[in-house]
Amino acid sequence: MTPVGFPAYHPHAVGHPARGHTSPVTYVLLITIPAIVAVAALRPR
Repeated sequence: MTPVGFPAYHPHAVGHPARGHTSPVTYVLLITIPAIVAVAALRPR
């Protein structure tokens, strides 16, 4: 049996999402903004 070699671990930089990935904040805004608009539209005047 021969020893197994693993490549060095390099953690990804934190702070900016990888290209092609959507930030979780975007998903939150895509859900909450239409909900707020719908509640405002259905609110009795």
